[in-house]
Amino acid sequence: MLRRKCPALDTFIIFLLLANCAALSVGILFVDVLCLHNHVGEISVTEFTQEALLLACAALWLRSALKTPALRGGCILIAGFYAALLIRELDYYFDAIYHGAWLWFALITTAAALWFARRWRHSVLPGLNAFTRHPASGYTLCGLVTILIFSRLFGMRAFWQTLLGDNYVMAVKTAIEEGTELMGYTLCLFSSVWFCPGLKTKTRALLLNRPAPLQEPLQATENLAYCASANPIRDSLN
Repeated sequence: MLRRKCPALDTFIIFLLLANCAALSVGILFVDVLCLHNHVGEISVTEFTQEALLLACAALWLRSALKTPALRGGCILIAGFYAALLIRELDYYFDAIYHGAWLWFALITTAAALWFARRWRHSVLPGLNAFTRHPASGYTLCGLVTILIFSRLFGMRAFWQTLLGDNYVMAVKTAIEEGTELMGYTLCLFSSVWFCPGLKTKTRALLLNRPAPLQEPLQATENLAYCASANPIRDSLN
């Protein structure tokens, strides 16, 4: 995605990409509020976009798991995490079964991810370490903090009721919370798109001690070097 020749230019490119992500997130919110007048409810462009972003994240990590046996266990866990978040976002549709039914589907998905990760347990830590040491992981952390912490606290009804008093409108609180979540999901997808493509080529070259045509900082995957001593992993790539 990026080259090492000019770190300042790389940083500027990342800034432009993130600025466009932020503008797109607000633009989607504007479509719901100014054009569709749907109060950013469960049936809205914002909600559909959130679900599409989570689906894309889960698909990217699942593809990485299938393409990269040396990191498969870790990639499966991350894919399962995004799949569980997607099920949570789809709670409106699962409520057609009964209220809270999404939880059981999320638990089943989590159990399946853990079971498959256990089958490739030798690759769980290499996969997780490869990602956490990659610069893209920082954007995932920012996205998850935004989604799981900031949006929940900032969107608390008691806060907005106290702030707005008699002028409190539920749609205002919902728009702010959902818009914040959308930006968090966008950061997660940005991180996944940066890390996942080309992962198999980089891993194979590193494990076989060959130079790889990296388009990202080399240190992003240096932590995989210790995998070279593990014969089962190396054999799985041949």
